[in-house]
Amino acid sequence: MYESILRVATKDPSFKFKLRSTPFPPTYEIKYRMKAFSAGLIVFMTGIGFTVLITSIVSYLVVERI
Repeated sequence: MYESILRVATKDPSFKFKLRSTPFPPTYEIKYRMKAFSAGLIVFMTGIGFTVLITSIVSYLVVERI
């Protein structure tokens, strides 16, 4: 549609209108946030893992004691 309008407006029957949609590259701040989120997720999952490990050991000792 835009190409037809521009052909009439410019009076050029061979006018070609090309639209290119390319995203901007990620900025430094976005890359930094992605790395920080990944590091935070690793720390969180490691903490959960240690908590489960210690809980299972302590529960075994409590059951053994009873």
